[in-house]
Amino acid sequence: MIHFTNYTFSSFLKKTILLLGFCISLAVSACAQFSFVGQGPPPYKYKASQVTDPDRGIAIYDKMNIALGDSSRHNPKGYAASDWIEDYYESGQLLHKGFYIDGKLKVYKNYWENGKMERNFRFIDFTRSQMTVYYKDGQIRSDIVYKEGAPQKTNEFYPSGKPDFEEEYDKNIEYLLGRKSYYENGNPSSVLELKNPKKKTYYQTDYFENGKTKEEGAIVLIPGTEDYRKDGSWKVYDETGKLTAEEEYAKGSLSSSTKHP
Repeated sequence: MIHFTNYTFSSFLKKTILLLGFCISLAVSACAQFSFVGQGPPPYKYKASQVTDPDRGIAIYDKMNIALGDSSRHNPKGYAASDWIEDYYESGQLLHKGFYIDGKLKVYKNYWENGKMERNFRFIDFTRSQMTVYYKDGQIRSDIVYKEGAPQKTNEFYPSGKPDFEEEYDKNIEYLLGRKSYYENGNPSSVLELKNPKKKTYYQTDYFENGKTKEEGAIVLIPGTEDYRKDGSWKVYDETGKLTAEEEYAKGSLSSSTKHP
């Protein structure tokens, strides 16, 4: 039989209480990492400044997206949120309406305080989903199709409505089918086109803002990577369209260059 002196038992008890307190602190901290606005009793109302990011818009719900995020939402009793949930601005305008399953968002729509839609997420089929995001005036900002959580087809737009960026991958998200970027005036900035799907070779043309070709040449995808590099012959021009140099590359490394006066 083990006997504790008063001093030994007291020390043991203190250490136990401290350890228990530390564990409780860790648990609370872990829960806090997954906390989200709207944990209190409904109706949930927020200031626009609480939920809106100047660059990303109303993106705070994306972390609970079943296809894209790794966090969950819980109701005031601590259980994983389920069914339809609505959040509002302090003004009473609808901010968010989403369907939750085990704390994860299956479908949802967010709204600017002016009543216009900010983003709309929905599933296309069992593996593909789609997120469409809008500017405050209702103009489309981006439209992305995801395949098992990875972007498969992306279209982004300037506030004017003109295209900003386009990109599409193959059905297995293994290599690019094509990529384009644009200046705000509508002229192309860079165009990457797939020429040989088997060899994963491309042709890229970069442009000046005035529409003149800046440089052009071959691009190759390095096997087993997501690295696209210059390969073979490249031509370089000035803003008037005059050829200024010819270059040779070997999988991204410049091997020779010829300047033209």
